[in-house]
Amino acid sequence: MQACINRKGATLLEIVIAAFILAVAFIPILRLVDFGSTSTAKVGHYAKATRLAQELIEECKHVPFKVYQKHYSDLASGNSFDVHPQFYKETAKSIESFFKENIDAMKDYGCSATLKAKKNDLDQIVEVWFEVEIFWRDKGTKEDERFGRRVVRAGNAYYNSEAI
Repeated sequence: MQACINRKGATLLEIVIAAFILAVAFIPILRLVDFGSTSTAKVGHYAKATRLAQELIEECKHVPFKVYQKHYSDLASGNSFDVHPQFYKETAKSIESFFKENIDAMKDYGCSATLKAKKNDLDQIVEVWFEVEIFWRDKGTKEDERFGRRVVRAGNAYYNSEAI
């Protein structure tokens, strides 16, 4: 009898071992793809929140300076005041839409805007400084300190062209 070992295929055991090696090799790659998509979403949230904060400031800067002086009678005191939403109606809608679109990814979210007047040596209001903060959490609640709060802050000044 002639022993002829002429293999033309793979055994089932070889196929199972090869499939296991491929599966183990792909797990880190799949995690990397998942991490990349999560990071992309987070960066997208930061970018959109930054744009919205800047839009809010720009919308507030288009309100005539005298309106702020009339609405905030104690503006010259140097205290900080919350910016009333009537001064940024369009941006408020966009911010609300932003949070509603991402309701599954964002928790404990919000926006705050403040203004503070700066005076010159002649006691005239020369500028109003706007500061905006948009914040949210990706996970957890505000009571859960394990997950930090994501924050975007922006600020800009609105100059009084009538001041000396």
